[in-house]
Amino acid sequence: MWAILSISATLCWATSNIIDKTVLTKWVRKPLVPIIIVGAVWLILGIVTYLFKGFSYLSPINISLAILTGIITIIAWIFYYKAMQIQEASRVVPLTNLSQLFVLILAAIFLGEILTPLKYLGIFLLITGAILISIKNFKISFGTAFWWIILTAGLYAINSILTKYLLNSTDFWTVFGYRGIGMFIGSIPITYLFIGDLIGTVKQNGKRVIIAISASESITAFGILLSVMAMSIGYITLVSSLQAFQPFFVLLFTILLSIFFPSILKEEISKSTIFLKVLAIASIVIGVILVTS
Repeated sequence: MWAILSISATLCWATSNIIDKTVLTKWVRKPLVPIIIVGAVWLILGIVTYLFKGFSYLSPINISLAILTGIITIIAWIFYYKAMQIQEASRVVPLTNLSQLFVLILAAIFLGEILTPLKYLGIFLLITGAILISIKNFKISFGTAFWWIILTAGLYAINSILTKYLLNSTDFWTVFGYRGIGMFIGSIPITYLFIGDLIGTVKQNGKRVIIAISASESITAFGILLSVMAMSIGYITLVSSLQAFQPFFVLLFTILLSIFFPSILKEEISKSTIFLKVLAIASIVIGVILVTS
């Protein structure tokens, strides 16, 4: 079940990635503008979670940590949006899977999660496959987008460790709800600085900007909920490793859109690129088999 939940989460995130790339390419010039809508969506989700599910008891320190996960997520997404604006989605997303390597190290140190050698081999293959997908013509680019994504991956890993720690004390609904509040708090400075840019973007492109970003964030939120549920019943190291499916879904979506709907999204699809993708997918599949066996 934890594997099914994890893979389902990556499908949600891949869908959101495609929407984000379209928004940032066609409508939004400043990558921090979507954060304003993100914060509002998550405030609503936090309130709805509290009204319908309630929050279980947490100590003041753990409440602070739960809210902190939301703030960290906002900071990570600021870096993610900046990378997405200057690089192809199918190359940005795979590199976020480097967070699995950080999770593996941090989980062993702070959570005592020690796995079998075969599972570590599976994680290595998952990470390798994810990175292969981001390579262009057998060359790895270390441009600005790469370093933004490294920062994103590091923050994702810290967030995962904090989330797993909190799930040892409470239920996933409580963690999810407090994260929503934290994300709203994290978005306040961005809202203050860029609300004028959002208004200008909406005036220029219409309400479809808000609708698209809100839809993307709602899908992302559902994926996060599935991921938190997976973390509550499985090892964080293994749950995190299955995020390697996300670039596979992103690749599939970008290929389909590039072929059938190039007006929405167009990315390079050469023979050498496809060959690398096939190698990457084979590595991911073998890795998944080892991790879940």
